[in-house]
Amino acid sequence: MNSEHSLHSESNGCVIVVDDHDDLRQMLCLALETAGFDVIEADTQLELQRRLAHCQPDAVVLDLQRSEADGLALLTRMRARQNLSMVPIVFLSGSDAEDFRYDAMCAGADWFGVRPLGMLELQNRVGELIRNGRPDATHSQIGPRRPPHILRLQPTG
Repeated sequence: MNSEHSLHSESNGCVIVVDDHDDLRQMLCLALETAGFDVIEADTQLELQRRLAHCQPDAVVLDLQRSEADGLALLTRMRARQNLSMVPIVFLSGSDAEDFRYDAMCAGADWFGVRPLGMLELQNRVGELIRNGRPDATHSQIGPRRPPHILRLQPTG
């Protein structure tokens, strides 16, 4: 996993993965690197700020398990930053509660995935968002103008 952005000719784009759980973050990074993305990892909001000072990502994958409220607040702050307002953000969570999904989409998530998550779906969704841009960059005060994209995957036995 890269600590800084080192774009190579085969890259599908630069993705910052923010996850406060080491094993999950490493798994997400490996899945995205395998799909040809340059990946920068951050385990805290402070580390994310440091990374953003040195690179402009093509997408962000955000999964803060310890406090979903912190994850939503971070998402809101990211959307308020001019350099991140048009960057696709994937929000991952262990909760599939309807109100939490709605809150994440209202805060500016472009896609909401529920763990456990299929890595191929994550790779495809991140690639699609980078290629096509944000599906609807104009979120209203009461929520997105498009239905939330939510995926529930169960592990295969």
